[in-house]
Amino acid sequence: MARDICIAVGRRIRELRKARNWRQLDLAEHARLNENYISDLEIGKKEVCIRTLHAIAKAFGMSLGEFTKDL
Repeated sequence: MARDICIAVGRRIRELRKARNWRQLDLAEHARLNENYISDLEIGKKEVCIRTLHAIAKAFGMSLGEFTKDL
């Protein structure tokens, strides 16, 4: 179950990032995170904490609720 949500979150991050034509580095800079961490999130390798998820949503210009809708 936990793995499924990690994969879903990673797909959502990748989908939003690519829609903006951002590289992982671009998202990392906007969210003030490490590029390797973004990569690990996108492939579902790492679990994301709520603070980090909030930073990623904010980097995309959306609320946490908007980001997690339909996950």
